[in-house]
Amino acid sequence: MNDGFGAEQDPSQPSSEMADRVPELNAEQREIHQNLKNIGEGMAAFYLDGLKILHDPNLQTAASLLGHIAKEIDSGLKHLLPPKEDVNKIGQMLVGKNFGFAPPRILASLNLDIDSLRSSTPLTNQNKARIENRLRERELHRPEYIASILTSLNLDIDNLPSQRITNRVDIAIRWIDVSTRFNDFDHQHGVGNPPRHLDEFIPLWEIFEGVLGNLVGSYLNFLFHVIDPILKHKVPTKEIENSLPNMVKLDPLEAGPRYRYFFHQLPHRRWLEPLSNIGYFNPKYNPPPQEIPDDPGHYRTPVWYALEYAVKIANQTKNRRSGLIVKTLVEIIDAIIDPIDDSGDRIENEHTDLQTIKIMGTLSVDLLEPQHITFMGTALKSKWKSGAVDQEIGQIILPRLLEGGKQELTLELLKIMLEVKSVDGRIHPIMDGYWLEDALKEHGQAIANLCGVEAAQTALSQVQALTAADAFAFHFIQLVDGDLSRFSQADYTELIVSFTSTLFRFAEPDSIEQTVQSLLQDPHAIIRRIAFKAITDHYNDLKHLFWEWEGNPLDEIELKPEMYELIQTNSPAFSEGEMEQILQWIESTQD
Repeated sequence: MNDGFGAEQDPSQPSSEMADRVPELNAEQREIHQNLKNIGEGMAAFYLDGLKILHDPNLQTAASLLGHIAKEIDSGLKHLLPPKEDVNKIGQMLVGKNFGFAPPRILASLNLDIDSLRSSTPLTNQNKARIENRLRERELHRPEYIASILTSLNLDIDNLPSQRITNRVDIAIRWIDVSTRFNDFDHQHGVGNPPRHLDEFIPLWEIFEGVLGNLVGSYLNFLFHVIDPILKHKVPTKEIENSLPNMVKLDPLEAGPRYRYFFHQLPHRRWLEPLSNIGYFNPKYNPPPQEIPDDPGHYRTPVWYALEYAVKIANQTKNRRSGLIVKTLVEIIDAIIDPIDDSGDRIENEHTDLQTIKIMGTLSVDLLEPQHITFMGTALKSKWKSGAVDQEIGQIILPRLLEGGKQELTLELLKIMLEVKSVDGRIHPIMDGYWLEDALKEHGQAIANLCGVEAAQTALSQVQALTAADAFAFHFIQLVDGDLSRFSQADYTELIVSFTSTLFRFAEPDSIEQTVQSLLQDPHAIIRRIAFKAITDHYNDLKHLFWEWEGNPLDEIELKPEMYELIQTNSPAFSEGEMEQILQWIESTQD
């Protein structure tokens, strides 16, 4: 839409071909025009055309045209800003019991004087009667006129005298006064009458421009008088939905500070679906890390504040299984977990990853799918990852899966949590070591209870993979210890061995017997040591696996720590024959 400005020019400056038609805007007019444009192109166009008409000496009906333009802008603001329920409420309060018009109490509170706009002294009863008559004459007695303006300015009519809101009261008075006089100009009164002269309308336009300046003419005014009233709507109107992308840009990298303010302040859950339909949660707006201009090679990760709002709403609807909000939340996270950027890479934003997982953590576990768990692994592997992702997975996601009895999802998540990476030749888990240790300590028994031997197999496969990659990876472990509580900031290899032993300790003996029997034949010593620890923990049920050993088990030098622990722990239960066998094995090793 051509509003008289060149696309590449400062919007306050006219293009060369329009220079003779578009007046030069002063600083206040530039701000008004830009902020009206932020609301909608139409409002800005009406305002700019009004300025053109104001400076065009050749238009005989200029006053009528300006009256119509002013009404369009005025009506647009009134329809956009106040929630209807608030307008109706204040309208009823204005009517009162005995008045069909604004009661004197309200007029006195506003200190409204129709002739001078503001009165310097309290109104007398005679003044009040005069004002009421003037209001009737100008139809200002209709409550909806005042109500829509008071609600737009967030004025509490019951407490006006005690509020320190002089500026907003003044704006209300001027807006009420000026908006009800446009009818005198926008229609011709009698076909035989000459058109109203422009000079008659100029003072009214100047007052209206002052109102616009107070409403939208600066960044703070725009927030307080446009954004704040919009935020009061429990559900956005169609006018708001149409105007919102102009006021609050969809792309957070282009939106400026108003974007953060809007989503931080928005409290209402029923905005979620309309915002999603508008496109605020489109994954293409997930902001990638931005290189710091003054610090090359270093990056900052922008926050996707729209998604932060979704997290807030998700927390308000935690554990719900169905409903429009839950459906919308699932659609939002499903859209986010797969997208790639133009180069074919995933958009890695640590804040977005965390917010997405936080939303998952509020959903009923029945709504979680394998792809959601897979995304958690992707987030854990991100080079931009913060420890907050690890904490969320260990403290929120894992226990919720366990409580919900989601065995398959728990096993999938456990597999991800135990994954490792090599950094400078050293093995590290992809999950932060502190939060991994914390999760395994806190929920080890619950994992064993829900997943049984399958969980042990998952942990064992990780031990076997590390052993195959490095035969000495577990060589330093002096004794397999199945009590995780004894560890603090344990090395990963020590942690995974202890966790595996813990899973065997909490498992039912009959469920692990065949597994332990096969582990005793494993070529890797650490695997056989884990098996002997399991026999020690379940000696009454698995002792036959020890006594059926072919040859002298004490000849297995690498297994001696666990062998001696088994003998020491369970010797009171040995029969005379078993004790004699032990002594023979000991004597045999000494020869």
